Amino acid sequence: ALGPEYSAAAQMAMAQFAGRIVAKEYVCMCVGEPLGPANTTGAITLPLKVVRMAEDAYKVITSPTGKEACTSYQVMARFSLCPVSAAGHDMNEVSEGHVFSLLAVRPHTGRQHQIRVHFASLGCPLVADATYGACAFWHVDWCPRLFLHCRRVKLYDLAGDEFSAEAPLP
Repeated sequence: ALGPEYSAAAQMAMAQFAGRIVAKEYVCMCVGEPLGPANTTGAITLPLKVVRMAEDAYKVITSPTGKEACTSYQVMARFSLCPVSAAGHDMNEVSEGHVFSLLAVRPHTGRQHQIRVHFASLGCPLVADATYGACAFWHVDWCPRLFLHCRRVKLYDLAGDEFSAEAPLP
């Protein structure tokens, strides 16, 4: 929302995020075991917990003592791995049958690193994720950043009308 953080618009937007009314859709690419053919849908409902790794470093893990977290996804496309994909990297982390999966993802809760940790927990970390991903795909020439993109956010304006902001893949 534009304007001061205590404006009516800002307060309404914050309340919608807190109340889980905002619908968020991301596009990401992960690497690992196939999640299914195109149009396959699924949900990950593992609780997440933030743990301290060092004085100023934290990491998120799946834990039965963590907070509720739910992520749904749809497979948009699947691509075979090729040795060039990780040229110069340790391919020992990549098994026969691993693929790249392009996904439409909807987090239903707003936990820190939720999408990244949920897919890493399935053995399908996001491409170029140096924190939760496979070393072989931390630095790939065709993807200079974490392959996680917020494609669409839907919420309501002050008049109660639905507002949707969209951003194509860079």
